[in-house]
Amino acid sequence: MIELSGVTKQYGQTAVLKDVSLTIDEPGIYCLLGRNGAGKTTLLKSIAGYQNISYGEIRVNNQLITTATLDTGVSYIENFAKHFHLPVKKLLHIAGEVNPNYDFAFATEMMERFELDGKKKFHHLSLGMKTMVSTIICLASNKNVILLDEPVLGFDAIMRVEFYNMLSESFQKHPRIILVSTHIIEEITKTIQKLIILDKGRIRFFDTLQAVEKQAYSISGLKSDVEAATKNLNVIGQDSVGGLVTSYIFDTPPKQIASLEIHPLTLQDFFIQMVGHRGGIQK
Repeated sequence: MIELSGVTKQYGQTAVLKDVSLTIDEPGIYCLLGRNGAGKTTLLKSIAGYQNISYGEIRVNNQLITTATLDTGVSYIENFAKHFHLPVKKLLHIAGEVNPNYDFAFATEMMERFELDGKKKFHHLSLGMKTMVSTIICLASNKNVILLDEPVLGFDAIMRVEFYNMLSESFQKHPRIILVSTHIIEEITKTIQKLIILDKGRIRFFDTLQAVEKQAYSISGLKSDVEAATKNLNVIGQDSVGGLVTSYIFDTPPKQIASLEIHPLTLQDFFIQMVGHRGGIQK
């Protein structure tokens, strides 16, 4: 379980996380979405105990998390970690030596699947392969909480598909909380159970993909008709061209109206409307 209560993280006078409260209490694969600078990496580092927060409290499995916590129960590896310039196979062995629950068989299987050369030193790998090695080490740790920060960075399309398969296999073998930060939205929808949207340091959305499918849609038509139809609905964005208006909604859909067009939003369009801050619409 991950519990955040009133979490704020400041760098000088700038607050990167702002009074964030969040509880993840069930095993599952969760997706963390946000624009660059939204605070995603800061959030993951704080949960992992890599840095202290300014205010609030973070607990993992009821244990208070700070940089002084000896075993947080969290596996997280920063992007661009140097890993001491060691050979890949040596890195996997070291990870197993310091963690008695390490799944070396899984790590070895994934090494073979992704054709990773165990003799090659980490800093000689491509960006995608570096990211893959870090991800394999994280997943093989068998920790109760896995945090993956942009794990498909540098992957081509085929590697991304294989990664999502690996993620699902790892979860099926060892159900736990896996929190994945990514920019590639649509591809991960088949893998995740719930979506978290972080925007300007605050949680804007935390729910299932089914909620998006049922309640996220657009209504288009003449301005007067759209305004009448959306008067009591949760409008998350709006576009207008001349007298025609498209409003983006997250709410219970109204009955079909002949003068209006109502269409479901893709996850990407929903995300854009939630964090786009366009047109003066109050988010």
